[in-house]
Amino acid sequence: MGLINEHYIDEGQLRGQDDVPLHDFLAQRDRAQLSTGRGVPFFSGREREISTFRQMANALLLDRRSNATPVVEGPPGAGKSALLAQFMEEMRAFPSAGSGNRRWLPVLLNGAHAEMPLGIGRAVDSAIARRMSSDLLAAMPGEDADVAERLRAFLGEDSVRQMKRGLREIASTVMDRGFGALGVRVGGASSDRLDQLEHVADRRAKDWSDWQIVLLIDEAQQISDQAPGAIPGTLSSIHQGFVPASISFCAFGLPGTWDALGDVGISRGSVGYDLPLAGLNDEASQKAVHRCFSQYQVENANNWERAILKRSANWPQHLAVYLNAALTTLECQAGASGAKKGLDKAGPALLPEAMALGDEGRKGYYDRRVRGLDRHNARHSRYARHLAPLLREGGGEMHLDDVVDYMEGAPLNLPPSEVDGFISAAQHSGFLERLPGSRLRMPIPSFAAHLLGEPMPPLPEAASPRPKKVNAPCQN
Repeated sequence: MGLINEHYIDEGQLRGQDDVPLHDFLAQRDRAQLSTGRGVPFFSGREREISTFRQMANALLLDRRSNATPVVEGPPGAGKSALLAQFMEEMRAFPSAGSGNRRWLPVLLNGAHAEMPLGIGRAVDSAIARRMSSDLLAAMPGEDADVAERLRAFLGEDSVRQMKRGLREIASTVMDRGFGALGVRVGGASSDRLDQLEHVADRRAKDWSDWQIVLLIDEAQQISDQAPGAIPGTLSSIHQGFVPASISFCAFGLPGTWDALGDVGISRGSVGYDLPLAGLNDEASQKAVHRCFSQYQVENANNWERAILKRSANWPQHLAVYLNAALTTLECQAGASGAKKGLDKAGPALLPEAMALGDEGRKGYYDRRVRGLDRHNARHSRYARHLAPLLREGGGEMHLDDVVDYMEGAPLNLPPSEVDGFISAAQHSGFLERLPGSRLRMPIPSFAAHLLGEPMPPLPEAASPRPKKVNAPCQN
């Protein structure tokens, strides 16, 4: 059995996941996740994180039921959702797992349901049903045959009538009626309520035996064993390998996710499997922008690429905002989608308009972060403005004790409880991140500049001055 090459290197070339029509890409605005089920277009970098995921996969290929759990923590906009989608893309290419040739099955699960055995079971069953429905359709002869005819051959006339609402509802309909194929029984009504983790494992171990299941837990900071339907120890039993089925998980969440996992019994984290997500490095950002402009055949784009890289400061969410703004402006000028013929040359005249549109998008992003700061205390953004210059003087970092001393002293004179509340809100909103050694830092570039009302960086010299106000292009 061949193992996976654990050393992932981003070579910078265009990949199949980048082949997205321009209008589809622009419709997502600053959200990287697309409904294609593929990895995120123009995903770049993250070599360490993907290599760690491959290490976990190799452990599972060797039939090790218990293995380290990658935990990805990062502030809003760091690219957690993009990395999650890329993990799913990775699993497409993995060889079958273990001695039973299990197929890989990614299962997306919200952290609020991760301690509920019934919720996990239903999520896995639904993922199996969708995969089998897709596989069965793909295996039917006649690539050009009408979908209804292909379904009629397998499911019968009555089922076809129910499914003509579209392919997206096929999996749901099949789940409702239940069916058996490839030795697995999927779907159908269940009369019993699975209230204990052991019942879930015993009942489903056989049904899941053909699959190597990886739970991708999003918003994992919401994990709690106190929610209705939660069974304490659910995830820890998966983590320790006590569940008979071949199932493991990865967690993605805001700062505080490790603490939440500790609260539900996940305390044996392995060195190197904690993956704090921050900005990209210069090389990865350049590759992302160049991939995007190459895919849509944008010519003479050097100034545009430099402007986007400077404005985004290597922050994934900012890159998405400015790429979307640039392509929106160019597509409007071209008057066509650009999916086949390519966009017009990226001359300097439109660059100020594109960057102004991107600036508006970035401002909206920071405004949402500030509202998050003030959600429970309207004074929190004011405290952040006081703290931002001091953090800058320290290279973006301060010791926790120094932050506390400053906030409890003049001119703020805050009580300890209010300081603790501010630090917690600042971490959740992305203004502060807690580092080892009781240090705090500002993880999101330009957050301080936004709080302090500082201007945007200038455009490259070849571009004309930016207009004061620009409306979004191509709006009727």
